[in-house]
Amino acid sequence: SVPALPSPLDPPSTLLVRRPEEGGLLGACKRDYARGMDAELLAFAEDPSAFVRIGPDEERIISDRAVVTFAPGEHFWSVTVARVRFGAGKVASDLDGIRSLMRSRGRMAAAWSIGPSATPAGILSQLTALGLVRESATGSTILLLTHEPATGPSIFDVRPVRTFEDHLAALEVTIEGFGYAPQDAEDELRRARDTFETERAEDGTARLLAFDGGRPVATGRAWFASLGVHLGGGATIPSHRRRGAMGSLISAAWSEAVRRATPALVTSGGDMSTSPLQRVGFQTLGRIDHLI
Repeated sequence: SVPALPSPLDPPSTLLVRRPEEGGLLGACKRDYARGMDAELLAFAEDPSAFVRIGPDEERIISDRAVVTFAPGEHFWSVTVARVRFGAGKVASDLDGIRSLMRSRGRMAAAWSIGPSATPAGILSQLTALGLVRESATGSTILLLTHEPATGPSIFDVRPVRTFEDHLAALEVTIEGFGYAPQDAEDELRRARDTFETERAEDGTARLLAFDGGRPVATGRAWFASLGVHLGGGATIPSHRRRGAMGSLISAAWSEAVRRATPALVTSGGDMSTSPLQRVGFQTLGRIDHLI
């Protein structure tokens, strides 16, 4: 059985405090706390994969060093390492422990999220010196929405995926939108029937699909937690970018969060997506570095 996640993960004083070598977030965090923002909600925004429900085909391993989640698939992002709290002077040995755990599950690579609460100080440079590599040069922004998004009217029809045909359409939009490598696209499509049946059988996640006149053009996935909804995997086909499709998905995810009495959306944004997300109401809380 999977142990329950301890809550809160950290005392408020350690949440979202930017490591010294990566710039200043402390002042912004203090302002958020002055507004009464809940410490657990901030922790959820920084490391959503440590909080969301997992499916019957997934495994989550929780320790005082990290939260490691194994999902089906062959690509590196089918393993996530989050809420990293390595010991001072123990980064190499703690990393070896995570790698050993991955090898025991037949995995050789993972998607690491190094947030501003990760320890010890300087962990990012230590991990890269030990062989992990940056997925991107700039990382992504931690984003939180706690009020109705300012998305306005939409020309898109958004609905949750309920049929296998829609599931395939969502995968195809994801593959095109993100420009998957052929082997990753093949892996996703090969497992499509299994992922559809698993997602349909449990209530921890939902895929959303946006249509323009009956054509699937954008998709996103919502993962549910007691604190809110994590919205990720947002992809739009090139012909429909900057036309409001993603805003329609955000509105649908917000409606579901409200329906579940957990009115908060968390996500992360790259350099191009952060500004549009801020315009609809997301707050920026800091940055995440992504390693492989």
